[in-house]
Amino acid sequence: MFAIVLLVSCGEKQPVKSYTIINYADTAYWYAFGKGDKDADVFYVYPTVSTISYIDNDSSWFADITLPEVREEANGNQRFNKMLYDDYNFYAPYYRQMIFESYSQNDSVLRENVAFASNDVKAAFQYYMEHGNSGRPFFLVGHSQGSQMIIELLKSGMTPEQRKLMVAAYCIGYKVTAEEQAQYPEQLCPAQDSTEIGKLLIFNSVTDTTALGIASHGDVLGVNPTTWTAATDTIPAEFQLGMAKYNKARDSVLIVPCPTRTYLYKHTTVCPDLDPEMVFIPAYEYMFPKGNLHFADSWLHAGNVKQNMVCRLRHF
Repeated sequence: MFAIVLLVSCGEKQPVKSYTIINYADTAYWYAFGKGDKDADVFYVYPTVSTISYIDNDSSWFADITLPEVREEANGNQRFNKMLYDDYNFYAPYYRQMIFESYSQNDSVLRENVAFASNDVKAAFQYYMEHGNSGRPFFLVGHSQGSQMIIELLKSGMTPEQRKLMVAAYCIGYKVTAEEQAQYPEQLCPAQDSTEIGKLLIFNSVTDTTALGIASHGDVLGVNPTTWTAATDTIPAEFQLGMAKYNKARDSVLIVPCPTRTYLYKHTTVCPDLDPEMVFIPAYEYMFPKGNLHFADSWLHAGNVKQNMVCRLRHF
């Protein structure tokens, strides 16, 4: 194991910590490593789940996944998604994700932190390709910071041959700007319809146009997941195919009705028939105002996502 020393400067804060390179041959660093007995794979990257605060741990901007209790913080989210995508071999690594305070730092600090966290995801993906994939088609799926890590993987963590096996990348709850897309035209190429293969799909949801959050600021990409296009027409509620909910009695994730019309506004999916209090958290109002559905996006349109995965796989 090799050591890496990370130096980050941010005013008087100078986190310094020695890290070991994560050995993804160690099963401790995988929540799930699929058996390979199904026709296609899902490589899943979880969102920000760490409860570690810089106030309590001023030596690092990252969650230390060498600690079992830190890995445990991600397990509820990963278990839910493993059930949701049970039609596929499910691969889900742990990674040294950025703690929440990283997102309030200046651009240079944030870029360094993103680079470090994304290196774990890139290393895990390469291990998966070499030891788990066996030439099967795969989907990339993430939410929030997990989607951010997948975007970095798409930019510089895949070979052209590996990319040929990618059915689609569902980057839920994050953003790609038009400038980024122009810089990485092949790597961050958005899908134009419901069947294109090897493309990026990104979406964010709100209940009204006053609730745009940080993922909708600026000139960003985005589709309506009920049509998988960037058309701005209002889509009838019957095209919303349901959201994912955990069923305790069955210990499973089910798709249940979630009827709402949808339309795109500034590449954000507006769901005007949903309750703006649905997932509102006052502590995060400055980033996700009331009516912003960021915390629901990974399960809100799950029926549409699952159907679309089947459709794209058929066209693979």
